[in-house]
Amino acid sequence: MLASRPDVNTPTYDSPTRFTMMFKHLTLTASLSALLMGLAPPALAAPQSISITGYRYSHIVRFMEDARYESSGVVIYPRQAQPAKIYDVSPHQVLKKIFPASVSGNGNDQATSNALWVNLLSSGLALGGSGNVRAHDVSSDFMVNVTWPANPGKDYYFAFYEHNIPEGRYISYAPKLLSGPNKDASVAGNSKLLAVGDAKTLWLDADGSLSQTGLVSGQLVIDNKATTLSGGPSNWAGTPLTAHLSSLIGFEEGKLYFLEGQSTLHVYDAELKFQRTDEIRMSGELRSTTLGDVIDGKVKGVSYIGWDLGPIVGFFSK
Repeated sequence: MLASRPDVNTPTYDSPTRFTMMFKHLTLTASLSALLMGLAPPALAAPQSISITGYRYSHIVRFMEDARYESSGVVIYPRQAQPAKIYDVSPHQVLKKIFPASVSGNGNDQATSNALWVNLLSSGLALGGSGNVRAHDVSSDFMVNVTWPANPGKDYYFAFYEHNIPEGRYISYAPKLLSGPNKDASVAGNSKLLAVGDAKTLWLDADGSLSQTGLVSGQLVIDNKATTLSGGPSNWAGTPLTAHLSSLIGFEEGKLYFLEGQSTLHVYDAELKFQRTDEIRMSGELRSTTLGDVIDGKVKGVSYIGWDLGPIVGFFSK
């Protein structure tokens, strides 16, 4: 069994980080065990307005899959314990040019940061899922990659744990795929693009299978051939992947994350082989609501950004 902890409100975990030059990879390791299936979630309070105070800029939180534990019949994903400044973030400065109406005062405050995040997430300019998925996962290794039609071919990227990234921070990327089943497909705004993760883009192929391409290179990395799910709940096993895309919320380290209902998380690998089911609940500020409500925009001032070894959530209250 996963280790049980009596206190679900106090974050007690931290993780080592590895910083790389291009994608600011954050590597998180932990021992995972025991498959949890068929566990009934407890009654949860109705969605509410949630406000985070005491921060100068936007506040971003990861709820940690790699430190999850069982408590009272559910699996708790604890709030990451980090110094406040780590996820106290003002995003890439180029966003101030893309969304000039978001700038308040001198542009270096929480109101500006929050408005930039909200407008970015609704704009379609962040590289991420564009298809018929439940949540558009625009995070890749604690990064967001931003396109801007005024400067085609430039990928303005920023890490959650860096502040006020200068406008000159960008890399060139292939606006169209250069190889693979979706060769010549446009990357930005393409409904076949399901998610980003591990510096790769995840694509739905014409035959209902998946392929992965390099986020920067546009070249095919992996061409998976499976089209039906192997194992898992009886109403999932043996069914087409395409029947469950409306539940997809993330892609990370070769794993696909599907949220069924409000709290039931099914995990499959990229070959569509079943890994586990968690009845998931988050600690900290979100302990009284559900991940489903957060993803579906039912919690005021809270936005889902994607999956990086756990859900990434932004608190953008005015």
